[in-house]
Amino acid sequence: MIAVERIESRHLAGNLFGDPHLRDLVVYLPPGYEHAGRRYATAYLLHGFGGRAASWTLGPTLDGGYVRPPIQDVLDEAILRQGAGEMIVVMPDGWSRWGCGQWVDSPLNGAFERYVTEEVVPFVDGRFRTLAAPASRGVFGSSSGGFGAWHLASRHPEVFGAAALLSADSYFAVTHLPWFHRFYSRIFPDQPNGPVDGDICSWLCYGCASCYSPNPEQPPHYVDLPVAFPSGEVVPEVFTRWLAFDPVESWRERLSALRALRGLLLDVGYRDEYDFHFGHRLLSQRLTSAGIRHEAQEHDGTHGSRLVERLQVALRWLSRVLERTDGSEPLG
Repeated sequence: MIAVERIESRHLAGNLFGDPHLRDLVVYLPPGYEHAGRRYATAYLLHGFGGRAASWTLGPTLDGGYVRPPIQDVLDEAILRQGAGEMIVVMPDGWSRWGCGQWVDSPLNGAFERYVTEEVVPFVDGRFRTLAAPASRGVFGSSSGGFGAWHLASRHPEVFGAAALLSADSYFAVTHLPWFHRFYSRIFPDQPNGPVDGDICSWLCYGCASCYSPNPEQPPHYVDLPVAFPSGEVVPEVFTRWLAFDPVESWRERLSALRALRGLLLDVGYRDEYDFHFGHRLLSQRLTSAGIRHEAQEHDGTHGSRLVERLQVALRWLSRVLERTDGSEPLG
């Protein structure tokens, strides 16, 4: 069963884009929810760039050229036929005018990190029968949603006990910087002047800059870009701000939080057209060197070709690593 709630957020109010602070919240309740009095572990599913919470309920629909059923069908299949444990799955809205708030705090888009951790989680725990403890609360997502799962869990182990990263944004020096060179080449000799309709690279450049290098003192776009135009030279003082978010770099400052997690899954296709498999591999190597327990796996898909299957993989994995009972009730 799907429930759609509305949350008015103080952390999203007043963003420079003027994006709405009243947001949809989609909540999946497992098959046994209406008939059992027990409480459930909760998995927070974060959408990717260009998505919205309500997008999960649509379908069958084309997503990146691949058919995606509505999320209830995806999750029901995982629970009823694939052995995943019954859990509540919560889908917050991270949309911003330029694509996605990347689940981080920014004066341009709003404080999405605080929105999820300080507003959505308490709302869900108060509204639904959850096991309201980090050991029973996980976060997962694909692409920007996978990055968001990393960012929230690796900074807030007091909120989330596990994270599953599916094709997550990572290794920005290899995967993100080329977007600027492609964008600049397409518009030259014109100056960059915000996202260009039909040019995904321009949206990714400005969308990520609004999250990683916002500058409220720099109108009209209020961002610092990490690549100079027209030379294509990296601007070190700006790109350093981006790297503070990059999983292959940010893990160093988050070791204590990472050690506190019950589980961390890195899942990616080795044909990912955004090359995020290189980021996953490097992150896994660095986590291994630091003694951080995690699982890393690769499949033969592209960035989104096996999304439905990988969401189900993540749900099964989360149902194994999260505590799904308080000890007083049998698992259903």
